[in-house]
Amino acid sequence: MKKHLSYSALSQFKKSPNHLLAYWNGDMKRTDAMQFGSLLHKLLLQPESFGDDFAVFKGSRRAGKVWQEFSKTNQDKTIIKQSELDAANNILNNAINHEVVKTMLKNATDKELQLNWKHKGVDFKGFADLITTFEGKQCVVDIKTTTDAGNRFYRDLYYNDYKMQLAMYSDQFGKECDAYIIAIETTSPFNVQVYKLDESLLFKGWMDYDHYTQKFTEWNGKPQGYSNAIIEVATEIEEII
Repeated sequence: MKKHLSYSALSQFKKSPNHLLAYWNGDMKRTDAMQFGSLLHKLLLQPESFGDDFAVFKGSRRAGKVWQEFSKTNQDKTIIKQSELDAANNILNNAINHEVVKTMLKNATDKELQLNWKHKGVDFKGFADLITTFEGKQCVVDIKTTTDAGNRFYRDLYYNDYKMQLAMYSDQFGKECDAYIIAIETTSPFNVQVYKLDESLLFKGWMDYDHYTQKFTEWNGKPQGYSNAIIEVATEIEEII
């Protein structure tokens, strides 16, 4: 059993130990949306090393021998189409022209910063997208791609694990560090919205982080799904979720 965790690993463990084991075993499929998000991250934060991780195939994959040779030569890279690169650049044009995003990028002190720390005796590793100064304070910033950066994303911020991720990362810089998420739409009109997580939301995220780290230390490492109990669905289900 692996001894270290990341935000992604802890998020899977929060669902069930079986989810974490599947994640560690590489059984979870990398979706097209995830790959496109990685492409946007690379172009926005580390464009100078784009060629180290991505290769652009400009022909047709039906081209047989040409495609086979290209894929073999670039087997250690993620191969994308020219149309995917063009779409990513169109999306990024909106992002880099957003006034807040522009300021954050200009004042950045670190990008894709690797963080290593311990919590409850467990080794953690993560990568903070952006460390910057905004409105006179140090900030940790995470970049998320989404189909809706407006009201739907605002709602998801409360219910999903993004708050846990930002709590984990900002905790490494002290209580004076602010936490932001830049939400970038991958569908037209490619709007961008910046969200600041307040102390109460970060505290909820920290409580999840602390609780499930403790659960991880108590886990015996064996496969385990959901509860064996039968869950009765209540009429108040909308309030529960």
